[in-house]
Amino acid sequence: MLPSSSSSSLDGDLFAVMADAAPVMIWMADADARRTFFNKPWLDFTGRPFADQVGSGWNEAVHPLDRAACMDAYLTAFHDRRSFEIEYRLRRVDGVFRWVIDRGAPRTGADEARLRESESQLRRLAARFESAQESERASVARELHDELGQSLTALKLELARTVPDLLKQGIDPGAIDRLQSMIGIIDTAQETVRRLATSLRPPALDHLGLAAAIELEAAALARRTGIRCRVVGNRRVAKLDPVQTTAVFRIVQEALTNVVRHANASAITISINGTAASTSVKIRDNGRGMNADQMADPTAIGLLGMRERAELIGATLSITSNPGKGTIVSVVASAGAGDEPQRT
Repeated sequence: MLPSSSSSSLDGDLFAVMADAAPVMIWMADADARRTFFNKPWLDFTGRPFADQVGSGWNEAVHPLDRAACMDAYLTAFHDRRSFEIEYRLRRVDGVFRWVIDRGAPRTGADEARLRESESQLRRLAARFESAQESERASVARELHDELGQSLTALKLELARTVPDLLKQGIDPGAIDRLQSMIGIIDTAQETVRRLATSLRPPALDHLGLAAAIELEAAALARRTGIRCRVVGNRRVAKLDPVQTTAVFRIVQEALTNVVRHANASAITISINGTAASTSVKIRDNGRGMNADQMADPTAIGLLGMRERAELIGATLSITSNPGKGTIVSVVASAGAGDEPQRT
């Protein structure tokens, strides 16, 4: 894929999602023929980090006997702004060279217009899908809590009432022990149902509001992982609509998950501050941090997901990090004009 003559560019995050799902290897380059993007199939095939392949680094995996001819055809096509097709051998992750057919074409202004319209449609579809997914999660969570949870509670109570009656009838103590064990199993099942229902749709989000839901999420993370987690700020939340509220909460969840999985942090601070116009949530950790290449990595699904959620609700997301100095994820969501902040 050759660069466009237009100054506008593709929405990187949305394009990355589509490209990573494609069954072919895809790359993009800038006006200087330096490659700026590789999709997941390309990175999986070559087995090399994204940072090692950007620019002209990708051609190090081209077979030495093919490299000169490949680069000559590649750069000539860029100079002439024309489509090309090249066959060459590319080193696979296992070290074996495989023949590939590499096709590229310049993007025109008309292509850009069609792509922007397609992206707009995909973004609207993604918003509807996200809303439907959250509604389905809430429905399943209610079913788990109200139906399965209550049935388990009723079964436990019936068993508990049965045990004294059986003891009066002189039933074998071993059988009584098994009944007690069954009650314990039901307790475990109830806890599992509660955990699943909460993970699908935290009840605090609907009943107590965004700030309280974040505080409970932070407390649960601290209990589960041992990482110190505190919530600061005025804890005021502007009148965000339900879609905005859910998206901000999911961004916080994803940021916390990333800390647990990758940061090796010992402490997290979550700042919640609101005005009549907007709500700001900032997640700061003291972990290992990330470099610029890691933050720009198109295969970092967690970071990509946060950016997509923020874009869907018109929020501003920023990620600041340096190796050894932790990471700060900040999201700011704007409310409608004239809305007053609420303590939630």
